[in-house]
Amino acid sequence: MKILITGVNGQVGHALMQELIKHELIGLTRQDCDLTNLDQIRQVIDQHQPDLIINPAAYTKVDQAEDEPELAFQINRDAPRVMAEKAREYNIPFIHFSTDYVFNGEKEAAYVEDEPTHPLGVYGQSKCAGDEAIQEVGGLTYILRTSWVYSNIGHNFYLTMKRLSQERDELKVVADQIGVPTSNVFIAEQIKRIIPQLNQNNTGVYHLVPDGSCSWYEFAKQIIGHTNPQFHLEHLHAIQTHEFPTKTKRPANSVLSNVKIKQVFDLNFSDWQRCLSQVIAEEQ
Repeated sequence: MKILITGVNGQVGHALMQELIKHELIGLTRQDCDLTNLDQIRQVIDQHQPDLIINPAAYTKVDQAEDEPELAFQINRDAPRVMAEKAREYNIPFIHFSTDYVFNGEKEAAYVEDEPTHPLGVYGQSKCAGDEAIQEVGGLTYILRTSWVYSNIGHNFYLTMKRLSQERDELKVVADQIGVPTSNVFIAEQIKRIIPQLNQNNTGVYHLVPDGSCSWYEFAKQIIGHTNPQFHLEHLHAIQTHEFPTKTKRPANSVLSNVKIKQVFDLNFSDWQRCLSQVIAEEQ
């Protein structure tokens, strides 16, 4: 199968290129295809004529998006719409990655797929608009929402905590926001299992996260405890969101229910702790 993958320098794109190695892969970087150039997206897809398009590329700077709304919407709404249109034209599946930020986080239980969306900031609004645009186009489209993505590459919470625990004696981490840490390796492994099952009867929106949930503080504790035995965990302090102000409000509850995707595609997931251990082991 010929698979076109965007954003291969990013966390998810990088993992997909490694996991789907048995397929014929067309990996696109920003240099290969500028997602703000809609004609270039069309040309690249026409040129390669893939059997499947996967779009992990996105504008993900949550706070910066408040100052660059046009750019965020170009990359997160307009580009995916064009990809969905080309996928429909060629009658091929299109897998697009979305986010927990489409919800406002005020619900107490885990979010299911058909829950009303209420994004809090420009980033969430742009991703939500992208999901809606793809659904309007229709065809063999799959929107996979994930959360708290981390890996051994790029900029993410996992690498930040590892670095800060080496640099500082004390750390403060927010404990009143909960979600599901999701590794790029976990995502890529599940995509590999899902691809052979794609058909017109299972299109739609799915939540792709491991089992379990935790706070940022609990996540940090696991990361540091397993990667830096020299750091004294009593010096890792739990704080409240208001003690760590950010330009954009974050959802207090980012927990996504993964029941639907497991049932539809007959998948078995590990919990987030085991996924974290896998990422740490790969670095050893």
